[in-house]
Amino acid sequence: MQRAFLILISAVFLSGTRSPAVAPIPESEQAARAMAIIDGYHNPRPEQPPKKLQLVYYTPADREPADQYAQRLEPIMEDIQAFYRDGMQRLGFGPKTFTLPRDTDGKLVIRSIKGKSPEAAFKGWEGRNGGNTGAPEGGDKVKDECRPALEAAGIYYDRDTVLIFCHLASWDATAKTFRHHSPYFGLWDENLRMCFVADWASQNLVNLTNKTLMLKDAEYGRMSLGKHTTIFLGGIAHELGHALALPHCGERWDEKAMGTSLMGAGNHTYREERRGEGKGSILTMSSAMRLAANPLFNGSDKGRGVRPQIASCKFTLSTNLSRADLAARPGVLRLEGTVTGTPAIYGVIAYFDSVRDGGYRAPSATSVPDAQGAFAIEVSDLGRCANGELRVEFCHVNGTVSDSRLGLIVSADGRVDLSQWELRAALGPVASAVSENQTDDARTALQRLEEGSTPETTKRIARKLVGTLNGEVKPSPAEAPTETAELALGDARATSAEVGWLKPSANRIPQNAQITSPLLDSGALFATGLYAHAPSKYVYDLGGKWKHLNGKAGLHTLQQPFGSVRFSVKADGREVYKSDIIRGATQADYKIDVTGVKNLELIVDPTRDGNANDWGLWLDPILSR
Repeated sequence: MQRAFLILISAVFLSGTRSPAVAPIPESEQAARAMAIIDGYHNPRPEQPPKKLQLVYYTPADREPADQYAQRLEPIMEDIQAFYRDGMQRLGFGPKTFTLPRDTDGKLVIRSIKGKSPEAAFKGWEGRNGGNTGAPEGGDKVKDECRPALEAAGIYYDRDTVLIFCHLASWDATAKTFRHHSPYFGLWDENLRMCFVADWASQNLVNLTNKTLMLKDAEYGRMSLGKHTTIFLGGIAHELGHALALPHCGERWDEKAMGTSLMGAGNHTYREERRGEGKGSILTMSSAMRLAANPLFNGSDKGRGVRPQIASCKFTLSTNLSRADLAARPGVLRLEGTVTGTPAIYGVIAYFDSVRDGGYRAPSATSVPDAQGAFAIEVSDLGRCANGELRVEFCHVNGTVSDSRLGLIVSADGRVDLSQWELRAALGPVASAVSENQTDDARTALQRLEEGSTPETTKRIARKLVGTLNGEVKPSPAEAPTETAELALGDARATSAEVGWLKPSANRIPQNAQITSPLLDSGALFATGLYAHAPSKYVYDLGGKWKHLNGKAGLHTLQQPFGSVRFSVKADGREVYKSDIIRGATQADYKIDVTGVKNLELIVDPTRDGNANDWGLWLDPILSR
């Protein structure tokens, strides 16, 4: 899990066929250029690194720490430290890695903390995404029980990066079976930099090469001890990556020969080359670029509390590549632009998520802006997708990151479709004014669209957005004139409405700090609809005067990697539609007979993992006679 500190940028997105003006910087040259910008801000650095990775060993109240945990975990952490160091060195940044805390004798410092909760308080999450990746309450329990002892030692969650080993795993040496119910995830935001992993008495670096002893894992099934060790040591390295501010990313086609991205599926391939079973895991250039300014790698925490600001940002997106080695390949895209901000920006990273699975398989590419802020990134072999995502990150020299996102479409024959970017670019001025409730500016922007050659679909979305500022009283469906053959529920008055977060809103996303755009965005943009963060219910009086309800439903684009909901419809109290659980980019389609129905309810329920990130949207729900 990653809770990244993001700033959504109001950028200009253009597509075109003009000749490229900026040449992409070869990846082999990027590290030196990035470090020149970083060094210009941080030099001279302190003699001693101001930040170290803090290690904690949590044991529930009714257990003792696993045998020889300190002796076992020291070589494990040194191996992971070396993995990051070697990756940074290979990519040109030098032998940079995180610093580990040691006592005066040079031994690794791991703070052992006895919890207040028994082991049973953590059971029930076995086999769910590595323990309870989707259930962070276990991590909250551990975090809260460790806090007093850590603060007494001068360690604070909002100042330090913390890795917590949880003795919440069970290994039966006779039956050769393993299961765990430990929190197992990492997160990073402006207030927390931490991760949770599991430990047990047989977790040992030397087991990486054991191909003979076979065991059964409750989640992963039958495998060798060596493969099992790869998965869990790789899990430590991967979740630590999140605590170090790394998002998920896959490997590009030209990186596959080296191995699997640690921040993709690389937790399952970590050090497998030592058993002769594969290429192992790699640190991608995108991960190294972000780590270069991280205080634990950079040896300086200057500007740690400074919030990043973007002064200007403009993109040009096209399929006109200047790199001859990519020209004949499918799925090509050029991202060119200028960006300036404070603290200074030393790196630009683009992630191309075709499957919207949280970025695990998203290839990435990087660049370094020049003195004027200009940069260019060119990629190829983008995965085919009808509803992918392009995410662009701007790396600031104090270790913070700004972010901007757009929909990504690559056709079956490998052509990048720029239509969604063009649509969002055209709607940008209207959406920006509506998000700030600036009625006059919104109307002026709409008038410009109306007078231009913008497609009618774009104009319709703009009209509906601006209409949300008018405060007009809408008719209930029962009151609509009989000559009205169709009525969008976004244009109708609900008898009652409730949502799980923020406030009910029609034809727009309500104003909030998390998702600043008011556009109804679920991969594609929709003109009408209902914001319905779970749990949610909209009730309408149909008066028995309508025949059908049809439309779509899905999650907001930015929450598709995280949320999960179920949509349902009741007619006069009887359930007439229920969707499957909706996750990711999946959408529900419905056409419901409402002949004679008087009372209509549109309901969105959370799933068992709670309602966090459950930004449900009813998309173009339309009544017809």
